[in-house]
Amino acid sequence: MTDQKQMHEPFVKFWNDFLTKAGVEYPHSDSASPAFSDAAKQMQRVFFDSMAKYAEEFMRSEQFLTAMKQTMDQSLQMKKVFDDFLVKAQRGVQAPVRADVDDIASLMRAIENRVLNRLDALEDKIAAVEVSQEEGRGADTKKASRPSGPATGQNRQPPKRKR
Repeated sequence: MTDQKQMHEPFVKFWNDFLTKAGVEYPHSDSASPAFSDAAKQMQRVFFDSMAKYAEEFMRSEQFLTAMKQTMDQSLQMKKVFDDFLVKAQRGVQAPVRADVDDIASLMRAIENRVLNRLDALEDKIAAVEVSQEEGRGADTKKASRPSGPATGQNRQPPKRKR
């Protein structure tokens, strides 16, 4: 504990001197440090509020915003130069570049979508053919189950076929 007290002693002495010069009255006891008194807290609050105000004014100033814009533009330009260099280096060793891989992937997705659309269309056509065949079989079984009577030819019509 004495080592900690010796380490903190210069800090406490500094704040005690500061508060004394600032005209803050505080009790001189070891239990209560003047740095944690109400007056000290009020001074800290005023100090931080004023620093926040000035920092905000500085960050909203035209000079700061202009400097930030220039810095951002320069960093984006540097990134573009660096990316171009890497692309040229990769192409120089005949390695695929990300843009090339992305192009191939998008082409493959487009081909896949076209194939799937055609498969869906074929499935629809096959389903339609199956339905027409089942309707044709259903008509044949209905003919066979009709009671046999005199066939006049007038009421009888040939089954319709769908194409």
